[in-house]
Amino acid sequence: MKAIVGMSGGVDSSIAAYLLKKEGWDVIGVLFNTVEKPDEVSKCCNFNAVIAAGKTLHIPVKVVDVYEEFNREIIQDFVKQYKNGFTPNPCVLCNEKIKFGFGLKKAEELFKGSFFATGHYAIIEKNDRLHLKAGVDKGKDQSYMLWRLKQWQLKKTIFPLGVFTKRDVYKIAEEIKLSVLPLESQDVCFIPGKVKVFLEKYLPQREGEIINTEGKILGKHNGAYFYTVGQRSGLHISHPAPLYVVRIDTEKNVVFVGEREECFFRTAELDCVNFIEKWDFTERRLTGKPRYHAKASSCVLRKDGDKVVVQFDVPQFAVTSGQSLVLYDGDYVFGGGIIKRAY
Repeated sequence: MKAIVGMSGGVDSSIAAYLLKKEGWDVIGVLFNTVEKPDEVSKCCNFNAVIAAGKTLHIPVKVVDVYEEFNREIIQDFVKQYKNGFTPNPCVLCNEKIKFGFGLKKAEELFKGSFFATGHYAIIEKNDRLHLKAGVDKGKDQSYMLWRLKQWQLKKTIFPLGVFTKRDVYKIAEEIKLSVLPLESQDVCFIPGKVKVFLEKYLPQREGEIINTEGKILGKHNGAYFYTVGQRSGLHISHPAPLYVVRIDTEKNVVFVGEREECFFRTAELDCVNFIEKWDFTERRLTGKPRYHAKASSCVLRKDGDKVVVQFDVPQFAVTSGQSLVLYDGDYVFGGGIIKRAY
């Protein structure tokens, strides 16, 4: 059987390819090109490193161009979301639409009947349906980034590293004398520096007011869409206690700030939901992560009219519109959604 392995030039995807080849798969490495020229270096992929890894592993490597799709679906969407007052997670969207979307479909056109593999630390299990499970290395688990995948995508996918730890992967690399770049997944791989500097190329500066939760004007800003909930730096306000962004209003161009205790939220309304497990819309007790590095916290998922709502037992810091809230049933990804608003 053929296995297409999405490769970045880093150790994870390279070892994923090695493990599949060792199992007897006919492995083809694929670099999904998201930059204008394939030999340009992005923060999470390196053309020359992929070619070098392919030579070491004795596997063919192909470049699949998804630059136009990546620019349209990821970069332009990123700017649009910020303009509308949301803080997106482009890596989650890239997994759904680029790697497991346009990229997978283009690769399948080249290599009929093949499976698709990546170096993600996650596990796919099958019984009555396909289930997405957290990887055994809890410090490296990437199941959060994969919550938007559909059953048809999971059906064609293999995650060889799900049962390994990062230490195991480095040990294998040493044993086979694989020399690769220390690349790690980057949330914003297309931004070389600060997000605000990148956004300023697309969004005009608009002076507005910084207001506390009591309505007092504390300062000025140059565009509400340059800020995000939970942000502390860049406010340039003198105050007895540290201030955090608690809400932004891009229509009125206002940034609302408060002290840390004012930046906790208990309830989130979700949009663009996707459930890997079956849900009959009855109330479910699960755990939820409102951001990638957050600890999964106890919560209740419920349908409130036409709204999907998650209520945490304990208020969470900086629950941010535009971010992914991923729900777990034990170690299994139950589903998730994009946070529409938090309160």
